[in-house]
Amino acid sequence: MAGLFKSLKRVLTGKIIRQSDVQIMNGSCIMSLRIKRDGGSGGVYVVLASKASGNYQYYPFDAEEFDSFVDAAIEIKKALRADESAGIGQTQASVKP
Repeated sequence: MAGLFKSLKRVLTGKIIRQSDVQIMNGSCIMSLRIKRDGGSGGVYVVLASKASGNYQYYPFDAEEFDSFVDAAIEIKKALRADESAGIGQTQASVKP
């Protein structure tokens, strides 16, 4: 349970020192990455926040977890680009010669 309380504390407290927002779903959802500083220890961490139609979701990461998250995103990005280049997943009618 200590993990749950620590996560809640990180989401609800700390000072945002940097934030980057991305709109998705035609602007109806905002994904926000926030670097926050803990008021007590001074340590930094990242919170991923999702805001859509009055629904808010928050996911705190320590530095190692965030590095793993970014590595996974880079892996997916590379696979997406490779698939787009190769035309993988497209029907024959949609593939241009």
